Amino acid sequence: MRSKLNPFLPAGLYYGLIFFLSAQPNVRLPAAFPLIDKALHLVLYAGFGVCLAYGTMKTAGLRDRPAVVPVLGAVLACLDEVHQMFVPGRSAEILDVLVDVLGLAAGWGIARMIARSRHGRRFFAPDGPGDKAPQPWKRGGP
Repeated sequence: MRSKLNPFLPAGLYYGLIFFLSAQPNVRLPAAFPLIDKALHLVLYAGFGVCLAYGTMKTAGLRDRPAVVPVLGAVLACLDEVHQMFVPGRSAEILDVLVDVLGLAAGWGIARMIARSRHGRRFFAPDGPGDKAPQPWKRGGP
C-alpha cells in the first residue's frame, strides 16, 4: 500500500519542532560544556537533514539534486536565526547557521548511507510504478 502523504511532511514537522524550541525565551544551558549550544544545533539539524533527504529521495524531480538539502536547509536555518532575534534572551549568530548547515550535510550523508544499505532500499524506494530511481546497488542501472 502506497502512502499518499507528502514526502516532505516529516521535514515540515521536524522544522516546526526546531522553530518551537528556538521560540523558548531566556534559555539557560549548562555551563559545564561550553559548546553545548553548537552541539545542539548540530544534532537537531542533522535530524532535519535526514528528514529533508527523505523528502528529496522520495520526490522524482529532486532525487538527483543533492544540493537541495543544504540550500533549502541553509535558508530555513537563516530564517530560524532571524526568528531568534525577536525572542527575549535569544540572539542570532552566523556561526549557528554554519553549524546548522554542517548538521544538515551530516544528516544528508547519514540518509544516503541508509538508502544504500540493504534495509534502506525499501524505505527510500520510489513510490510509483513508473518512478524509476537510480539504483546504484544494481549493476546496469534502473
